[in-house]
Amino acid sequence: MGIECVDLYAGYRRGKWVLNGISLKIERNTILLGPNGSGKTTLFRAIMGLSVISRGKVLIDGVEVDKIRSKPGLMATNLQEIKLPLSISVREMVGFYLDVMGGDYDLFLKLIDIFEAGDALNKKFYELSSGYRVLVMNAFALASKAKYILLDEPFENLDPRRRALVLKETLSHNSIIIMNTHMTWMLKHLKDWNCYLLVSGKTYSVGSVEDLLSMKITSSKTPDSVLEIKVGDTSIYLSKTTGMELSSIDTLDNLYEKLFITTS
Repeated sequence: MGIECVDLYAGYRRGKWVLNGISLKIERNTILLGPNGSGKTTLFRAIMGLSVISRGKVLIDGVEVDKIRSKPGLMATNLQEIKLPLSISVREMVGFYLDVMGGDYDLFLKLIDIFEAGDALNKKFYELSSGYRVLVMNAFALASKAKYILLDEPFENLDPRRRALVLKETLSHNSIIIMNTHMTWMLKHLKDWNCYLLVSGKTYSVGSVEDLLSMKITSSKTPDSVLEIKVGDTSIYLSKTTGMELSSIDTLDNLYEKLFITTS
């Protein structure tokens, strides 16, 4: 039945909601694209039952998330806040979690080897570099073998080689993957994935990644504009023929600069 958010308001920052009436449904591999600060991690925290929902609801296979929180085998994530706050090695920490969750510890070790992160196993999590933390949590989430796996910025702080290795293993996984990122380099490999844009706490459905890649982005409304995206007091538009190719923007953090400065 999938993951469904219904009129979801959550998170509070500087006197405003981080998520403003999010409504979406995820039934297959899905990517959420948006610049940093747009609410991607807050949305994942709400879906996982880790964030207080002020209004609306999250349904997992038709059941509200608060009623099925921590059910083994249903959901897993690479969010670093779920780690045990204990002074034990990564090897012990992940082994404990995967045993409780019914995951595959051998698969975790295999993924750590593939990601070339074996040095992390005998260290404590807080001793790891930011890149190693991402690799460990990516491997942990994939090894959980959960039905739904939420990957929050899975390529952050990784070198290009390890980014490619993480993407390859993610694409070969059998779970339903929900990924969020501000990067665009991998989109050509995810053409059949469902796609949402998340900007300023609101989601916009664009169909598949292939559909998104066929569109252009512009700061001006055109006769063939297919979607208006609100950014504060202004808007950006997706058009069939007018504007910049999404692939020309390395990261969506550069989106506003590209649209409102370099094109002015």
